[in-house]
Amino acid sequence: MIDKKIGNKCTGCTACVNICPKNAITMKTENTGFKYPVINQKKCVNCKLCKKICPVLNTKKNKSINECYMGSAKNENIQKTSSSGGIFSILANYILDNNGIVIGAAFVDNKLKHIAITNKDELEQLKGSKYLQSDLEDIFKFVKYKLKENKILFVGVPCQVAGLKAFLKSDYDNLLCIELICHGVPTPKLFDKYVKEIEKNENDKLVKYNFRDKSTGWETYSNTAVLSKKEITELYSENNYMKLFLSDVALRKSCFNCNFKLGNKYADITLGDFWGIKNYYYEMYNENGVSAIIINTKKGKEYFDAVKKNLKFKECNIESIIKGNPSLKKSVKYNKNYENFFRDINYLNIDKLVEKYGAKEITLLARFKNLARKIIKFLRK
Repeated sequence: MIDKKIGNKCTGCTACVNICPKNAITMKTENTGFKYPVINQKKCVNCKLCKKICPVLNTKKNKSINECYMGSAKNENIQKTSSSGGIFSILANYILDNNGIVIGAAFVDNKLKHIAITNKDELEQLKGSKYLQSDLEDIFKFVKYKLKENKILFVGVPCQVAGLKAFLKSDYDNLLCIELICHGVPTPKLFDKYVKEIEKNENDKLVKYNFRDKSTGWETYSNTAVLSKKEITELYSENNYMKLFLSDVALRKSCFNCNFKLGNKYADITLGDFWGIKNYYYEMYNENGVSAIIINTKKGKEYFDAVKKNLKFKECNIESIIKGNPSLKKSVKYNKNYENFFRDINYLNIDKLVEKYGAKEITLLARFKNLARKIIKFLRK
């Protein structure tokens, strides 16, 4: 039986669901929009496997070798179509070239879930940031089955990687795990509400959503809603969904006390944006984006060495990465308006929610960055 101590620390990783020999555990959506495990007591035989396997209840110290780099793909097209420097795409292409499988988050009918792909034509679905929690469903069992014959690249947020590793119980030579530097996962309920309001206001249907449209720049990226008849593009600082996400008011409760920061790394490689690179390594700056790369294991180093010929990269220290990505080291602070937000999300529209709970400070910050970027570009002419 799942230990009651886990409570709000549950990340929704689904390890317990997948390990249960009696299929007694299912993921149920709470009124917050997040899914939590629920036990059918009639089926439960009290084997306690769910308790033993839970990565939150049994967090292991997984010391990273912390070999750090900054880099971007040499291929400019990969740079432009990736959230940051395109390192994930390079590694994914390597796995696919070796008859492997790549597993990551993709939108299916505007719902985010983890899917498996086997050819490069499908890779576009997995690229780009998605700022909400993905549904893992039964993907862990799929990974375990396919590992018998295939190389697999699994990419997710740190708690998802920890869940997969806990379920598998042992490391596999042909499994490469990549985790993304995670600020926190907002509820899918917020994105569903946001999309429905766009569709209602525009009398149109959403076809695709891009959280990191770099047409306005990597550092000053936009959110773009692609509808069947038009596109709506807003700077992230002006976008209502991003204002609520960055206010930390819509996150899963486990994000306020995350078990999977530095020192507890289960992934082979950690990837994110190298924010603030101009302050430390200006010569490596790329207007299309630069990735922060942290090698956590020897296996991660082997894969990095196998693809580095396709990268422009340079070694760096982890402190410079942390300064631009504080969530790599520490959890976000609990928002005192958290409970009120999840009450009001059922009654207020997005505009009202932003007015009441949105992160107002990002607008000024983003405008300053945009102005600074224009000034630098002008001075270089």
